[in-house]
Amino acid sequence: MRSVLVPGLTLPPLAGAERLEVSGHGVRLGGYVWPQPQAAPLFVLLHGYGQDAAAMVRPAEALQARGAAVVSLSMRGWRGSGGCDDYGRSHPADLRAALGDVRARVPASSVVLLGFSMGGLMALLAARQGVPLDGVVAVSAPTDLRRVYETTGYRRLRRYYDAVLTPEQWVSCSPARFTRGWRVPTLNVVGLRDTICPPWEGQSFAAAVRGGLLEVPDMGHEPGPDHWPVIVEAALARFAPALVQR
Repeated sequence: MRSVLVPGLTLPPLAGAERLEVSGHGVRLGGYVWPQPQAAPLFVLLHGYGQDAAAMVRPAEALQARGAAVVSLSMRGWRGSGGCDDYGRSHPADLRAALGDVRARVPASSVVLLGFSMGGLMALLAARQGVPLDGVVAVSAPTDLRRVYETTGYRRLRRYYDAVLTPEQWVSCSPARFTRGWRVPTLNVVGLRDTICPPWEGQSFAAAVRGGLLEVPDMGHEPGPDHWPVIVEAALARFAPALVQR
């Protein structure tokens, strides 16, 4: 995953997308929009750690080509957005505010959050805290931070958790601890070769909330060019079936 050293820098232009800026909770969030000419299912994309909104261009273009409207946001502390990353303490409030702005600008018949890794966790936390959503797609997402800390093969992730997480956050930012009464439809996507966030994270969460589960046998942590079309197809089948035949 790409490192971004200085947050707040302007996002680069992307062919076929328009840059946008929306309100978070006390910060401004930058991103891109791939619109449709009329109201359509809207997928809001959230990137992984060390990335920004531009990293989600592959799924964004694939979704737009199938008739969905798409917005990709840089989360707080990453290129294009203000604030400091705090790994979930502020993100649900940011997303509640940002989605209000997005809905006012982008005609949408439904709204689904699709996040990769850290972005998938933030999407699940937003759903857990009652942000109005029609669904969540969580790709390679941690769901229990203590369990990920103990099982990850990526030492840098453990150092990051040690540096950033508050004592309360190990539980409060672990959606697996709050599955009883879960109401938002979900699709968890796991790579069976993922050593950073082991597949059990998504598998166990999907079982606990009776949600959808997509297991990708040859995928590690980050989806490659051959994996995103499979993920997009599964997301459309679950949350925008009218677009599947396009």
